[in-house]
Amino acid sequence: MRASISDAPSAAAQISTDGAAERTTRAAYLLREALDLLGSDLSVAALLSTKRQGDRLLRLPDVQHLTGLRRSAIYEQMRRGVFPRSVKAGPRAATWSEAAVQGWISDRLREQSS
Repeated sequence: MRASISDAPSAAAQISTDGAAERTTRAAYLLREALDLLGSDLSVAALLSTKRQGDRLLRLPDVQHLTGLRRSAIYEQMRRGVFPRSVKAGPRAATWSEAAVQGWISDRLREQSS
């Protein structure tokens, strides 16, 4: 009886480790299958090694500095649907996606050059 009680924790650990390994193997298989369907040259190792470009959330002073707009102009353009909408980061914190703000700036520059 003692042997089965002492073996139980190691058996449970082995089962949870096997479950995690099985999920990882299954995910890799599904990823490889999706790449084959898409006809991509990328390997699973290349996809796993690439780093995701992070998008930052900017507070109002940063947005004002990047755009040159004042607070009232930013909110007015948001209301009209011209400027990217803010994202709530907390109960009293409004932020903007840096990628969205940079995209808005790029659009303005393209309009000016056209």
